[in-house]
Amino acid sequence: MIPSKKRKLNKKEEEESEEEERIIFESESEEETKNKEESDEEEEEETIRFESESEEEKEEEEYLWRLSNIERAIKSFSSHSIPEHLHGREEKESEITNYIKERIKTQTSGSMYISGKPGTGKTATIQKIRKDLSLSKVRKCKQFFLNCMELKDKRQIYKEIGKTLELEDVERLDSDVISSALRKRNHMIIIFLDEIDQLMSTKSKSEQQIVFDIFGWTTIPNSHLVVVGIANALDMTEHIPLLDYIKCQPYLIHFQGYEADQISRIIKERLDSSAFTLVEDNAITLASRCIANNSSDVRVVLSILRKAVEDLKTKFEETRKISTVGVMLMNQICTQFLGDPQVNQIKSRTIHEKILLASLCQNQDRKEVVGSQVKKQYSGLCSQFSIPENNVSEICR
Repeated sequence: MIPSKKRKLNKKEEEESEEEERIIFESESEEETKNKEESDEEEEEETIRFESESEEEKEEEEYLWRLSNIERAIKSFSSHSIPEHLHGREEKESEITNYIKERIKTQTSGSMYISGKPGTGKTATIQKIRKDLSLSKVRKCKQFFLNCMELKDKRQIYKEIGKTLELEDVERLDSDVISSALRKRNHMIIIFLDEIDQLMSTKSKSEQQIVFDIFGWTTIPNSHLVVVGIANALDMTEHIPLLDYIKCQPYLIHFQGYEADQISRIIKERLDSSAFTLVEDNAITLASRCIANNSSDVRVVLSILRKAVEDLKTKFEETRKISTVGVMLMNQICTQFLGDPQVNQIKSRTIHEKILLASLCQNQDRKEVVGSQVKKQYSGLCSQFSIPENNVSEICR
């Protein structure tokens, strides 16, 4: 069979064929172009979405970073947080440290009595000294710290000290047993007793005996003991005449209240941990002056700053916009904490100072006030409320 030959297209048919091919080509090109445009759009949308997500991540990272800074500042204003440097207490810290180190170096006993109003840095200074002594290369010594307010029974202090001395049967310890144990020691022990005036909340002989025993142990030959008592009363040891009898004269150190510029430096140091401004300088100055003119209790100003920054944190969490503690907010918080300055001045006085003030007020209508009359009224008020009398001249110091 002879194969048929392909028919040759005429010119018209060739043109039509070419036109069909052109249409097909253009159709395919349009399809490719459309696909490419759709692909480009998808890529652009993906890029925008990625950039948007990156921006959100950056914003979230910045938010968390700022939040952590604020939380760190709040933590720094805790009264339990002891900074590396105690502003305004450098001289006292050096004086106490030198006394203790000299006793350790010479292996001799001694006693110290530290006084000052609440919030004047007594306990913070002692805690820093204790930490420094533990880290320093001084001769071997043992430390014991006790806040006497934590004692349910005041005679429990013998038990706590007995544990430090590693004595047996601590439940039955008394002063004589501890005295005997101290005579056999061959290395130093330092006893820090905070709020020691709690051991003498009344003038009973038994309470005086406890304090007498503790300070008296330092007079035992070769006891290798240093006792550091910390209290609010100016010199509680004067009320224990027996200490003079055994020639025990504690080294006295008194902490004055903080001044405004010292309080301001304390605040700014604690804010140094923040990478950006949280509290305006004018607000810090206001808080510092309020406390210096009130009680000089640095713990109060730390509470005020903590509350201010906590309010700042709450606002930041709600709005995600950072702001600062200004004068208006600081003034509001100071008023919440302090109230009327004159009322707070009276509240911060000791019970005997308040009674003496009440005695003076009873004479406010008189042209002249006689000292003996005030003393008589003071004694009457003390008797009325069953409060042991103090020497009036001593209260006025």
